[in-house]
Amino acid sequence: MVIKRKFDYTEPTITAQAVDDSNQYLWLAFSQDVNGNCVLKKVSAFQPDQVFFSLEIAVNEITAMQISGSYIYLAYDDDSLIGARYSTSSPLTSSIDFSIPSGITEAPVDLVIDNSTLFYLIPGNVSGTNSKVVEFTLTGTFVETIDLVKSGNIVTNASSIAVDTNSNLWLVTYTSPATLVRVYETGGFWDFTITIL
Repeated sequence: MVIKRKFDYTEPTITAQAVDDSNQYLWLAFSQDVNGNCVLKKVSAFQPDQVFFSLEIAVNEITAMQISGSYIYLAYDDDSLIGARYSTSSPLTSSIDFSIPSGITEAPVDLVIDNSTLFYLIPGNVSGTNSKVVEFTLTGTFVETIDLVKSGNIVTNASSIAVDTNSNLWLVTYTSPATLVRVYETGGFWDFTITIL
């Protein structure tokens, strides 16, 4: 037997979601409302219309989210912020904004956490730009920008990022043909290889 339930929201479109498996919560991000704010909600995973927290965030869009430990990390489309960190237990009073570092001209499309490091994926969709990975500490300190361009190889139109158990970053692109990009640290600097799918 399959039981289906439908939940209607008064907010605009859902732009990102994250599941907190250990605490049985669902985090939902909604597109801008009429006041120009994006709403972030923490709801019950079993009863999504039961809201525990609702935050209004003055950004263009929340593009991605990931939970790690007792924090939720957000990626923003915004003029001055690349993202933020909120406490999952007290998001109304505990947050840190992450500023866009110099040289970043596009909004992140995804993010991933590896141990104590946060990586934002910059797509490289705008003409004349290439994909980049922006590294931050989990407390919002900018570390570096990994520029995915080298002699004969340029990564563009990146769409998602993941990390494996060896701390390799894996990107997928929307190019035609699509590519899988492995970004890895070697000898104190970052390198990458491209596989055509």
